[in-house]
Amino acid sequence: MGEVYDAFKKHARSSSVANAGVESLLAELHAYAGHFCAMALGTEEDSELDRAFHDLRELKVDVAYPLLLELYHDYQSQILSREDFLKAVRTIESYVFRRAVCAIPTNSMNKMFANMGKTLKKDRYLERLEAAFLLLPSYRRFPKDDEFKRELKIKDLYNFRSRSYWLRRLENHGRKERVPVDEYTIEHILPQCDNDPEKVPTVWREELGDDWENVWETYRHTLGNLTLTGYNSEYANRSFAEKCNIEGGFAQSPLHLNKNLGAEGTWNKDAIEGRAAWLAAQAVSVWQDPALDAELLAAYKPSPTITSANYTIEDHPHLASGSMRDLFDAFRKQVLA
Repeated sequence: MGEVYDAFKKHARSSSVANAGVESLLAELHAYAGHFCAMALGTEEDSELDRAFHDLRELKVDVAYPLLLELYHDYQSQILSREDFLKAVRTIESYVFRRAVCAIPTNSMNKMFANMGKTLKKDRYLERLEAAFLLLPSYRRFPKDDEFKRELKIKDLYNFRSRSYWLRRLENHGRKERVPVDEYTIEHILPQCDNDPEKVPTVWREELGDDWENVWETYRHTLGNLTLTGYNSEYANRSFAEKCNIEGGFAQSPLHLNKNLGAEGTWNKDAIEGRAAWLAAQAVSVWQDPALDAELLAAYKPSPTITSANYTIEDHPHLASGSMRDLFDAFRKQVLA
């Protein structure tokens, strides 16, 4: 951030900007400030786009703003259609969320997002953007459905960066009558009991079986055991049967997330894993990966030539310091000479 002003001065003094005049530069600043306000400060008037930007803010996708600003400007300039822009925003959301779930390091995403907009050709705009995501190397990859579902089922989602974000997205996906999730709280079906196994009631130990403590420790914060409710205080640490059948229980819940819970006879490892698989199957439709067939994607693969874009020290963080950086830079210059 400390280098922004110097970079701006360099930009303002470049021949193309200087020749266009100060008024043109101010108009550019004003336009991009408006784009940023729409995305980051909630001033977008289009309801669907505003909802998508809200999701990005809740997911804390600040690193993607360089690319998003480019996309928004092209949308405003009618280079990118409104439908394709919305799909692009959702693709960025899916990319960031899938990587977070799969615990892929984020240290290379800032440069990736900053460079993607600069190198993207704008004919067949959305298709090229989707191909760019799908062709990212393994350490920057867009996780495939199988990897995403596998990790989503076992991840500690209760302590995820935004607890309500993913539950809200799952609950409201495809709904025109959206559920005001902010009015609900997160419910552990198998109670968390202040994260103290000594507080797990006997009725739950019996329900979970002989290996109850391991099951409780492994599954209590995972996808299959978490849901939304307006009756959190009433549920407390009650048995599963009581949570289903009391007034306002799971059997009466209007939430999609609680569908079929009332029909479960017991709540144990198998039930939690079964519900996790059901929710994970829905999740790949909520956080979609780009749908390009192999033949089309192959057409976008770059030729195997060595360029400065192929190798950067930032791609290998363990090398990006001190003498190793100097050695790498010297080697790269020699290769590119």
